[in-house]
Amino acid sequence: LSISFCFVRSFFSAVHALLSSRLLHITCTMKTISAALFFALVGTAAAAESCPDELPGKVELNGAGLAFHYGILENDQALCGKLVSDTEAWIGFAAQPEGKRQMIGANSVIALPSEDTVQQYTLTAKSVAGIVPTDSQTLTDTTVTQEDGTTVATFKQPLSDNGLTLTSNNVYLMAKGTSNNLGYHAGRGFVSLDFETNVISSSTGSTEAPMTTGATES
Repeated sequence: LSISFCFVRSFFSAVHALLSSRLLHITCTMKTISAALFFALVGTAAAAESCPDELPGKVELNGAGLAFHYGILENDQALCGKLVSDTEAWIGFAAQPEGKRQMIGANSVIALPSEDTVQQYTLTAKSVAGIVPTDSQTLTDTTVTQEDGTTVATFKQPLSDNGLTLTSNNVYLMAKGTSNNLGYHAGRGFVSLDFETNVISSSTGSTEAPMTTGATES
């Protein structure tokens, strides 16, 4: 009996040691995988670039007191935008597919100083009720500030966004309001953007390009 008891105890001790070894191996493997995922996520986050303060491109609406500074982040494939108005009011930027020179259906970015927001909207009608927030809000680096009677809004937007790919061939719109609350625009119009020239490279910095202007539209 003593021999059998010793055998059984030795057997269970061996099983326990084996299971402990397997559990230790699994735990170490999971920790290794978790660490790998962590560093992968950190690497992805570190790879994202912020928009610089100075942007190479600039377009203006003639006589409207509204300018759009912009540049293309080469590595991130994103549009850096900065709207500057000479009045304190809401300001907006929008894009349409090539050849579609109209407001309805445009994918827009609107800065509302009264709500301290810069968000994406779809323009479904020529009324405030027709300005609908998009389900997917993909903007980053958003700010809206007012100082000395001016309004400045910034944002970073993916070039492929909400079903529309942004290129130099798109139709672009700009608008500004009469107050900080969203309502009828004091000025609006179409502009052209040059994505090929105004590239922001992380290695060489931003390029310089001549300013172009767009005519206002009543």
